[in-house]
This record gives sequence, structure tokens and C-alpha cells, in this order.
Amino acid sequence: MTVLIGGVGYTFLRDHSVGLEVIQRLAALSWPEDVRIEDVSYGPVAAVHHFRETLLPDDRVILIGAAKRGRTPGEVYHYRWEGILPEDAEVQERVVEAVTGVISLDNLLIVATRFGALPRDVLVVEVEPEDESWGAGFTPAVEEAIDTVIATVRQEVLGSEVLG
Repeated sequence: MTVLIGGVGYTFLRDHSVGLEVIQRLAALSWPEDVRIEDVSYGPVAAVHHFRETLLPDDRVILIGAAKRGRTPGEVYHYRWEGILPEDAEVQERVVEAVTGVISLDNLLIVATRFGALPRDVLVVEVEPEDESWGAGFTPAVEEAIDTVIATVRQEVLGSEVLG
């Protein structure tokens, strides 16, 4: 079984870069051989093709990124993706956005689910962004959240091994 840890985001889009920063930090850590850490920000349609070529139904995927949902900035949320799709019209909108280059956790999840490219076990780790402007660096709240995201992912993958 493979575990794919994928970062989603835009470089130089302040807090929306958090998924990319986290995977860089995760890549510097020790992992079992069956763990792959990748930037999956190259677009949902391309990701569908990549997932179909490299993942099996029993593999696991952990996707990390920012998602603006009106919550407290810097808070970390994680949940199992249930694969429940919105109405067909919204799915079509997400596909159109994906083709035009919009990168987001939601687009990736919806498009990849619609085309049957995700395994059964998908964990999403989101950080609520504060600053969505162009530029480098994170707001203090999101910078503080990075360690929590890393700990969440390590616990999910390594379980009790992370404590030792």
C-alpha cells in the first residue's frame, strides 16, 4: 500500500502556499518506503491522470492545503473525504475551473472523485487562510499552524511510531 501525501496551493499566494510549504518540510523528515510526498498543485485534470497511473484503490492519500471557509484563521481541520459530490452543474463548474488553471483542494477533490481517480481512503488537512494576497510568507496564525499540520500528518501515517 502506498501513502501519497500531496500539497495543494499556489507559490507566492501568502497563506494559500501552506500546502506546498508543509510538503517541503515533510520531505526533509524520515518516512517508510511506501510514503510518497508530492506537490499536486499542477491542476486537477493532470492530477486525475497521475492518480490513475500511480494509485490503487487500497492506497491512501493525504491532501494538505488552505481552504477559505469563514473559520478562524490559522485553525487546522482534518477529515476523511466522503466522496460526496455536489450537483452536476457545480461539478461541471469545477471541471471548467480545473481546465482553466484554478488550483484548490475542493477542485481537486471534486474533479478527482468525479473521474474515479482517488482511492477509498482520503484524508484532507486544511488550514484556514487569513491573507490571500500575492507575496511570500505566511500570516503569524498560519505560520503557527504548520507544526500542527505536520504533527497531524505524521500521526496519521506513523501512528504510535511518531511518539517514539
